This record gives sequence, C-alpha cells and structure tokens, in this order.
Amino acid sequence: MVGAMFRSLFGKKKKGRSSDSLATDESIRSAGVGDVVVIAGYSLTLGDAYFIVELVSRYESPVGKAYELIGVEGDRRVAINWTDDSGGLFISVAEQDAPMGLSALGVTEEELGRMDESHSIDNSLIYDGETYFYRNSHQVTYYKDNGREGEAFWGWEFSNDEGKKMISVVKWDEVPFEIYTSKAVSPDMVSVYKK
Repeated sequence: MVGAMFRSLFGKKKKGRSSDSLATDESIRSAGVGDVVVIAGYSLTLGDAYFIVELVSRYESPVGKAYELIGVEGDRRVAINWTDDSGGLFISVAEQDAPMGLSALGVTEEELGRMDESHSIDNSLIYDGETYFYRNSHQVTYYKDNGREGEAFWGWEFSNDEGKKMISVVKWDEVPFEIYTSKAVSPDMVSVYKK
C-alpha cells in the first residue's frame, strides 16, 4: 500500500507502563518489525487498536522521504504511513484488502497525464461523493524492508479540502493503476511499544 508522500525523522523516548513487558516510545519514528503501534480510538469498537508491525519500508521522491509500516491486528491489516519535516509529524492509515482500479475514481489515464503536466491544484476528482484536490505527482522509489535496492513507480496524490482524507494513485511498470485511500491520524493518538 502507498500513502501520500509526507515528511522525515527524530523522536523522543519514554518508559512504558509498569504492567507491560514492552517499553514504550511515543514516537512512530522508531517503530520496527515486531513492535506494537497503538492508535487510540481506532478499533472497530471505538477502543484502541494494537497493530503488530510486520514490515517497515521507505519511499523516496523529490518531495522527501516517507515510511510505511504494515501492521496486523487479528485478521485486520493496515498500512500506517508517516513523514516528518518542517511541517511536523504527519501520520495516515490505509485500510484496504486490495487496491481499487482507476474506474473507482471516474478518471482516465489521459486525465491523470493531463493533471501531471499542468501540475495545478485546480485539478480535482470526485470520490465517494467528496471532492479531492490534486496535490502532487512524481516518480517515487520504494525500498522494501527499508533496504538499499529500490523499485520506481509513478504516483499521484490527492486530498480533501481539510487534508484529512487522501487518495494515492500508483502506477508500476507493466501493472494496472492501483488506487489507495487513507485517513490522517493525529500523532497524539499514536504510541509505539518496542518488542
């Protein structure tokens, strides 16, 4: 899964609850495989969601670096994306079993190409009855497991007016377009418990 390209690195650490065998680090920046990411109020029953991190990957583009944590809670799998730059820490969560196709957005490959060429925030699309505005498009390199070998794809980013909901359009070579939706989560709602 891919989220919007966000911001870049450092955090502070805190000690965990004495009843837990895990130490806590309130910063998602330090989350690694086997750690637990807790998102307050994010479970289906409005309680806290506890996602065990299975994979940490990195995305690099002309706008900076972003990180993706694949987390699992029972049968539920999510992509937690984060970035941190001068604009502050930004976190979003995508919950999709599979990507959607371009038809879900009601746009064509030609229309995406036109948006990329004009590079204008006046461009928009309608999804699920809501308007999403073009924010950026660029080539992105994906580093699985935060490794050294990367694989490039082309990405388009859209967000609603408040910037709380995002749509990412992804195009890998010789693979159909993939569409992912995500929602912003306040960093104050996210904690990391180290394994």
